[in-house]
Amino acid sequence: MVETQFFRSYLYAPASKPELVEKAFKSQADCIVIDLEDAVHHDKKDEARRFVVDFLSKPASKPFLVRINDLNGPWGVTDLESISSPNLFGIRIPKTASVDTVKKASKILDAKKSNAQIHLLIESALGVVKAFELSSCDPKVAAISLGEADLLSDLRATNDEALAFSRLSILLAARAAGIKQPSQSVYANTKDLKGLEESTIKAKATGFFGRSIIHPSHIEIVNTIYTPTKEEAEKAEELLGVYEQMQATGNSVMALPNGEMIDPANIHYAKFQLNLYKSLNK
Repeated sequence: MVETQFFRSYLYAPASKPELVEKAFKSQADCIVIDLEDAVHHDKKDEARRFVVDFLSKPASKPFLVRINDLNGPWGVTDLESISSPNLFGIRIPKTASVDTVKKASKILDAKKSNAQIHLLIESALGVVKAFELSSCDPKVAAISLGEADLLSDLRATNDEALAFSRLSILLAARAAGIKQPSQSVYANTKDLKGLEESTIKAKATGFFGRSIIHPSHIEIVNTIYTPTKEEAEKAEELLGVYEQMQATGNSVMALPNGEMIDPANIHYAKFQLNLYKSLNK
């Protein structure tokens, strides 16, 4: 299984517009997603792919993924065969609904001697139903997430309620497969910052971590929400200290001074919060 790395924000940038890719890498986003798929017109697919190949010839200033085209379409295989290199951190595979698709990607990466991670975009009802199978079918799979616009289209739905089951399904699938919790899909309205904030806070409480972004104005809000505060880190440290006491005294449950009960179930998230806080404040 690949090493787990947590990113608060994934900023998309079209490979057909190098100037936007350059700006993206200068932004505060944790991870950049160079897009060869939806953001690139079919007449510019080859040109965009050549740009990515050239971009990969030198080290990048921050982690990035490349969203390739559908591996079962006319461009996806050529995308992956062209970009697989030692400098490729990871790929996003769109419209994933079949283990065969994941295995196809894994074989291409192996043939090219690339250690790139595989991130799966689930964008159909079939993909949601197969989420655990897809998450656990290959050790290169590091993450899954929803492509909610395509999924809504496949469901023939128009409201957010239709996505509730799918969101929980991929969250459960990811954790059951032992990979990190999914990142949230993009918030399509670039000007509704209040809506973005409310949506992101809700997703975090549900168990998601990080969010894909299509506009730089969303980065600060998403990064802030997914950054543990000093107070949260201190509370996590307190919980871990109490847990050490529990281990030393043989107790399985203990009460904090404020009356809050603590048991081993509290500890997993406390460790996650504290490790994340430390990694972001090095």
